[in-house]
Amino acid sequence: MKKYTKYSVLSNRVIMDLLILFYVFLLPYLADFYLLEPTIPFQEFYFKYIDNRYYIFEIIIISLTLISILCITGKVGAAMIATGLPMMLLAYASSIKFTARNELLHLDDLKLTEAAGMAANFLNFEFSPLRIKVIIIIFLFFACGITADILYKKFSLTELVNKKDSPQIPRIMRWVMCCICVTAMICYSNIFMHSTQNVMSVENGQLINEGYDRFVLYSFLKNEKNINITAGDIEKSYDYFLSNEAPDTYVNNKIRPTIIVIMNESWWDLDNRIGDNIMFSIDPMQPYHELSEKCSSGYLSTNIYGGGTISSEIEFLTGINTKYLLSDVGIYVETRSHKIPSIVEYFDELDYHTTAIHPYYGEFYSRNKTYSQMGFDKVIFEDDMDYTEIYTRYISDESLACQIIKEYEDEQEGSGRNQFIFAVSIANHNRSLHYKYEAVEEYHYPVEVTVKDQGVPEAEQGDLVNTVNGIYLANMAFAQLVDHFEQKEEPVIIVMYGDHIPFFSRSVLKALGLEGNEYEKQRCQYSVPILMWSNFIDQKIDFTGENINYLPQILLEYTGMPKTDMTQILQQERKYFKTDVRRFMEDSDGEQIKVYTDKQIEMVKHMNIIDYDMLFGDSSRREKLWQPHGAGEYISP
Repeated sequence: MKKYTKYSVLSNRVIMDLLILFYVFLLPYLADFYLLEPTIPFQEFYFKYIDNRYYIFEIIIISLTLISILCITGKVGAAMIATGLPMMLLAYASSIKFTARNELLHLDDLKLTEAAGMAANFLNFEFSPLRIKVIIIIFLFFACGITADILYKKFSLTELVNKKDSPQIPRIMRWVMCCICVTAMICYSNIFMHSTQNVMSVENGQLINEGYDRFVLYSFLKNEKNINITAGDIEKSYDYFLSNEAPDTYVNNKIRPTIIVIMNESWWDLDNRIGDNIMFSIDPMQPYHELSEKCSSGYLSTNIYGGGTISSEIEFLTGINTKYLLSDVGIYVETRSHKIPSIVEYFDELDYHTTAIHPYYGEFYSRNKTYSQMGFDKVIFEDDMDYTEIYTRYISDESLACQIIKEYEDEQEGSGRNQFIFAVSIANHNRSLHYKYEAVEEYHYPVEVTVKDQGVPEAEQGDLVNTVNGIYLANMAFAQLVDHFEQKEEPVIIVMYGDHIPFFSRSVLKALGLEGNEYEKQRCQYSVPILMWSNFIDQKIDFTGENINYLPQILLEYTGMPKTDMTQILQQERKYFKTDVRRFMEDSDGEQIKVYTDKQIEMVKHMNIIDYDMLFGDSSRREKLWQPHGAGEYISP
């Protein structure tokens, strides 16, 4: 009997060990298979990435975690549930964010508490057949683990154990083993993160951004601060950009105009749609086309999809390209905690009066802290607005335009100083955000929208109608500003650019003819319109997909105002990349980049170091990035 029990226990132990091995070697792949829903079978997906170092990293982390839990509980089922359930919840959360934003969940996202309510409105418990199969497989593993625990208890080795042995020794050893596993996990994770994020990975001439659309655990854990950059690296990168003077293409008209910049929420070019599945009673872009007759116009390229406004906002204010950051949340955390070099300092040095306007809560993205850190002279949030007309849910673009005019006129009548006004609209934001004002239930939309595609649900059609009309009214609000300032003799420049494409569901994106990863479709999805009007410069320029972070350099060059170290850096970057965003790249001639040259790779590495220094560093050169060169030579007219 004892012999039978001994063999039963040993065989059960072997089965449990095999079950655990099978489980930990499959779990990371199952999580990503759930996330991506690839068309290929799971076995093909598994063997395609079986030797991928990021999956190996996840396997090791899961294994050490599972062993730690086993040491404490002694239960295989409990260890599997404690590792598998969080992993699949992480995959589920990442799938929600990826659908809305085309990026995975990061640990820093948990710091963005004000977006939690917004994210909750995107929760969708409709699972595809493939995802249901993955969930069933995971729960089968849980069931097998619990069953193994039951069988192991039945065929216990209790009677084979010497009763004189102290029961305290195994318990102490279990805790020692647990501590060793946790320590090993922390050390290994730290070493791996530093090794993968310290340098840009290059493969066949391509810069590899691993973990962008998969590796849910690795993506969740990685952090910009894991990058090892020395003071020497930073100094070399500044010398790389600034040792040679950039070609001087500035007009040098020595005029300091009032500059008004509006980043308009979800302002997107509806002419980018392909096909006629979606039609309009009035062309929503007609005001834009009319304005293009007297404005510089075209489109810029953005790094974000459907959300993450703070990314496009910081790109203009600082010149940082957020492509190489993990998430916009990293920017959010840094800009609220300490001062980042920005164009606000530039205008302060030129004795401008600087104003920031955002007709929503100041706590959203901590703009109340960010704008204060940047040094704006005046900050206006929704409680400070004099004009509060509502567009369906939020303060309208027309009200924002009226507020901008009021701020300009008040300052002109007061100090008479030149002004820099930076405004971020809210009107066309996805209606998931909570707001103190009641939504307008039966808003009279000026543009009727017809959707021929029967695959678009009614609720999503309603959101589409709201978004289309928001774009039309944004165009009208800019025309309102131009009409007002055309009457002014003082030099003024007004710029409006979009932050990202609106959040379009997959069905709406398909109806727009933009579903897919083809180059032209990606370019349509990741481009935003721009208008730039001036009452003292006749020359117009065409925007053809330049990065948003180039915009401050282009603006200052266009107006002939003093340049800075940062505008020189951006000018150098533009010699290699006209467009350098997450989904596609183009060289200075507008040709798509499929394989990087050695010089382009070198440029990107130095760009990354400068951006890192701006966000996290403390070098002396960082503090001078936005100081105007030869500011005393420039006078007001």
